[in-house]
Order: sequence, then structure tokens, then C-alpha cells
Amino acid sequence: MPVPLYIMKVGGSVCTKKAENKFEANRELIAKVASEIKRAQANKEFQLILVHGAGPFGHTNVKNYGINDGIKTEQHVEGFIKTHLAMQELNSVFLQEFENAGLKAIAIDPTACIVQNNKKISKFETLPLELLLKMNSKIISIMYGDMVVDLKIGGSVVSGDAIISYLAHRLKASKILLGTDVAGVFEADPKKFPNAKRIEIIDKKNFNQIIKNVTGSNAIDVTGGMKEKLLKLRQQLSGCNALIFDMRIAENTIKALVGSVEGTKILL
Repeated sequence: MPVPLYIMKVGGSVCTKKAENKFEANRELIAKVASEIKRAQANKEFQLILVHGAGPFGHTNVKNYGINDGIKTEQHVEGFIKTHLAMQELNSVFLQEFENAGLKAIAIDPTACIVQNNKKISKFETLPLELLLKMNSKIISIMYGDMVVDLKIGGSVVSGDAIISYLAHRLKASKILLGTDVAGVFEADPKKFPNAKRIEIIDKKNFNQIIKNVTGSNAIDVTGGMKEKLLKLRQQLSGCNALIFDMRIAENTIKALVGSVEGTKILL
């Protein structure tokens, strides 16, 4: 029986101080996620590709340098490079904490394997990822949202959600797990309205109605927040199930990997 492939997102709201717009990794939560993945590996056999968000390391730099619509000036080039270096800095924290937890993790640089065309993925060399999966089932390839070259506008943002959607389709993932700072998708912002009702399932029947009411991120987020996340999932899921859950809560990551956890199921 083939080993199932899971793709997990550690959202920028989990791995950084995004809400405070601080260029600071949330090392404690990253370490918690790593520890729970390690425990999950001891309980169940699965392969894992992990994609983490950017938080201020990406979004704030992109906004400050005005590079969301392409690379045209020397200042834009500076911003392109600075954003990329900031994302590598954040990624290095993941590598350190995953090593501390005893995990076999390796970074895959999006700038080296993805080309976009007018902000959409045009080419994505996935062979290294595929060979790493074949090498050892416990190797975790880690990718992240970043600046990449763009055929039309010079350079553009590739979001972690776009990477996840593409890989889920290309590699035929068994499921997608999206860790955020809320327990799914709600009828209203649960941070502002604590009694807001969670939407248990989003499918083809209710998607269009729900997407009208979903907003972007409350923090700086050049990739569109939850609304854009759902739109990208609809484009690429091709029958793969996804789950949005609160990754900050203790035991939720291990529950998501080996059993079940409260959240919103995406069935598109």
C-alpha cells in the first residue's frame, strides 16, 4: 500500500508575529509544530511536504518596496532581493527547530525552481521534491512563499497557497492541512465576533455564496488572505480534501496528521 502524501501549511499568522507586524519568527510555535510532527511520524506512516507563510518577512517588504506589480526599477530589484533574503532567514528558523526535534528536513528554494507569468505559476520543477520523497519517506521538504522571476513583469510574489495548490494537483496529495490562527472559516471574523459560527464544510454547492462574505487578512497580506487561499484551492484541488484548523492549539497538529481535528473541511 503506497504511503500517503500530506501537504501542510504553517500560516504566517502562526510562524511569525504577523498581527503585530514584527519581523520576528514565532519560534515557540514553530518548535511546537515540529515536536508534534515528530510524534505523528511515530504513530503513522506518511510523507510530508511543508509550506510556510511569510508574515511581515514577505508581505511588509513587498508593500514597502512596491513590488507587488513587478520589478521595474533599481529600488524594486533591491526589494526583490531583500524579500528573498528575509524569507530565507525565516526558513532557517524552521530548519533549526525541525533539526532540534529530530526531523529530517530540507529547504527547497522557490526562486530556484518556480517561474511565473503575470503572477501565476508557469513552470515549476518538481523533480527534486519527487526524488526526495523516493529517497526516504520521512524527509520533509520545506517550501515557502517568496519572490520569483516572472516572464511578463520581471518578478512577482508566489504565495505559499499557490505552491500548495500546484503541488497537491501535480503530486496527487492525499490531503492538505492548512494551519492558521483560527479554527477554520467563519461566517464573520471570529476575532471581532467571538460568537461567529464556523462553516463546517465548504463544497461546490456553497462555495460561491461563502466566498462573497470572506475577507482578506487583518494584517498586511499582499496575497489576499483567506479569500485568495480559497480561490487558489478551488483552481487546483482536483478532488484532494483540505482542512483549515487552528495550529496554535496544543495537539492540533498531531491530531490533523494522524486523526481528526476541529476545523473547516474543503471538498472541491
